[in-house]
Order: sequence, then structure tokens, then C-alpha cells
Amino acid sequence: MKKLAILFAMTVVGLGTALSQGTIDFHNPNSFPVTVKDAAGTVTTIGSATSPLGPASVRVGLFIGASGAPFSAMTMVGLATNSPAGTPLFVGTFNGGTSYSVPGHANGESVSFAFAAWSISTGALTYDAAATAPQGYISFTPVVGNGYTLRGGAVLPDPTWGTPTVAQPWLVNGLQLTAVPEPSTIALGLLGVAALLLRRRSK
Repeated sequence: MKKLAILFAMTVVGLGTALSQGTIDFHNPNSFPVTVKDAAGTVTTIGSATSPLGPASVRVGLFIGASGAPFSAMTMVGLATNSPAGTPLFVGTFNGGTSYSVPGHANGESVSFAFAAWSISTGALTYDAAATAPQGYISFTPVVGNGYTLRGGAVLPDPTWGTPTVAQPWLVNGLQLTAVPEPSTIALGLLGVAALLLRRRSK
């Protein structure tokens, strides 16, 4: 009898924790695919036949912070990989969970969230590591949603992707990776080299 009481108490505590744990929609629909811009400026959808990034080649991090927090003040709480499928329905998508539990954040809490992505080819496990990698692709501008209310229990979280409205200003609708280093950085570097050469010639 005592064991049953303990088991019942543990079950109640577990259910209470699950219900109080905040959840978020950590996936994107194919109507808002993740894209990539290569060094030549060509934009394609990740996972498509013409893209430099194929199925299951991109990591997407979910970052959470206090409502209104910039990306630099957020913490990564989830990680997903873009779809391994090459069928049109799944190209450009990732799915970390349509009801993903956010550790350390409660049901009803208002937060800011961000999605940031980088290519697996860099070998980087984090966004910061990918940003300093010598090659690959990364979303130098993570997409940020502010004022999102976490859900919990049986209540499904609100979508994170769509066209922002007055009622749902947190919605995001685009995430793009670009080559590492950025084409603009390469251009600046080349200009710097050209300036040095011209200076040497003028001496």
C-alpha cells in the first residue's frame, strides 16, 4: 500500500511538471522553406536538387530568451536537422517538434525565440562555432520572434511561422543561409588587398 502511494505521488508530480513545462512550435511548414544563397548570389531551397545544401545537411538551433531579448542574449534550447526527404512536401523544412518542451520555461511565459541555421559540413555543434568556421554556410542573421507565449499540457503551441499580424507579431517567415565567409566579407577583403597592391606600386 505504501509503495502504491509513493508511485501515485510520483505520477502526480510528473504530470504536474509536464503540464507546467512550456512548449513551442519548433518546425517550419514548406510554405516558408529555409533557403540558401551561394557565393554567386543564387538562391535555392535547402534539400532541392539544385541547392548546394541537400537533405539532412543543415542544423537548425532553437534559441529562447526573455521577451524582447536580442539574439545575443538568448540560449540554445533545441537542435534539429533539415528533412532527410527529397520529396517536395519536405524540401526546405525541419521538424524539432510541433509541441517542443522548452527546458526551464513555464507554460504561459512570454518569451522571444530565434531560429539559426548552419551547414553540417562545418562539423560545428553550435551556432557560434559555425560562425567562426573557415567554410560552409550559416544564417548570419537569425530570424527572431518577440512576445511569443509558451503553451503546455494538452494545449498546442501557436505557430511560429507565418505572416506577422497585429495579433501575432511574433510570426517569422524567412531563414536564409549564406556562404562562410559572407560574400560581402570576401569582397571587402579583396578590396583591401587591391588597396595594398596599389599603395605598393605608388611607392
